[in-house]
Amino acid sequence: MQTSLNNIIAPEEFTAALSEAFDRGQDLIFVPSGVSMLPMLDGKTDKVTFSPKPDRLRKYDVVFYQRPGSGQLVLHRIVKRCNGGSYVMSGDNQYYYEFGITDDDILAIVTAFTHKGKERKPTDIGYRFYIRRMMFKKRLRMFAYKIYRRLKRSK
Repeated sequence: MQTSLNNIIAPEEFTAALSEAFDRGQDLIFVPSGVSMLPMLDGKTDKVTFSPKPDRLRKYDVVFYQRPGSGQLVLHRIVKRCNGGSYVMSGDNQYYYEFGITDDDILAIVTAFTHKGKERKPTDIGYRFYIRRMMFKKRLRMFAYKIYRRLKRSK
């Protein structure tokens, strides 16, 4: 059974702790759970640093948000910024996209993370290459999956 943040602490308690840290001018370091952000983040040992979200979020930023409706807390990457002001999100290890996330849903942005004991920042050149490579591979996987579905449907 996978342990998620929602099983450890209520989302309301965590968002209150996050807001309190930000009000004191502090960032919050957290060990995420789950596999949706593999290989960037291992949900067992890696850590992320949450900071208050900036006025303008960019494509490929990793953000922490609360899903509308369910209230589930999620850490995913922005893959597209829509004209209406909403975002399309996806985990690096996922095949599907989540639509309709707004600025009001986003609680924080990841400004640093520790992976395999080494601290990295989204501004690092190696990280930027990682993002480009991951997004290219994701598009290839999705294209291959669409072909597979069409072939399977035609049989």
